[in-house]
Amino acid sequence: MQKRILALLAGMAMALPAAAQIGAPGATDWVKTLQPQAPSPFPPMVPAGRADDYVSIVNLMSTYFVALDAGDLDTYAGVFAPDATLYWIGGVEHGRDAIYKNLASFGTGRQKLPKDATDRPRFIHTLGSQRIDFTGPNTAHDVGMWLGFSNRNDHKFETAEFGHYEDKYVKIDGRWYFQERRIFNERLSNRGIYYPELGERDPREK
Repeated sequence: MQKRILALLAGMAMALPAAAQIGAPGATDWVKTLQPQAPSPFPPMVPAGRADDYVSIVNLMSTYFVALDAGDLDTYAGVFAPDATLYWIGGVEHGRDAIYKNLASFGTGRQKLPKDATDRPRFIHTLGSQRIDFTGPNTAHDVGMWLGFSNRNDHKFETAEFGHYEDKYVKIDGRWYFQERRIFNERLSNRGIYYPELGERDPREK
């Protein structure tokens, strides 16, 4: 019983910072502005000579997710360009320093547990489908899907969150970074009828 109480308290502590950010008035107003319709589908083949860039961007995304869930602030912030912008369910963060602070109170990787804890609530993100389009020698754009999984339901595996994202990348001194990242959480307040950035059209009858 004591273990279950400790796990419950830890889970509540994990949820509080994110809940405070999510509940902030106007935090997700940015999602109300529809983005231009994306090319759909993107080129089904990686352009000649861009294979290394493609692999680097995929690895950048994987590095982002692992750092996010581990609470690795330096690596997480380091995948963004110094003047990058992050749009997420907690609001809009401008610049690498603000993005660094964003993770400081978010995610299970940053949560403290009692010294006698024997397990921990865990939340992980994973990448779904992804499409990458090279828009210039040192720029790229992508859209894709993401999923979030948790063991917070009495230590049972569950799908906790899901959504999609849209990114703009920039290559600086031979290395790729996020220049702009928009994260849509489709379970919570980013729920929309359609998303032009995914190539979708308004499904409502006219």
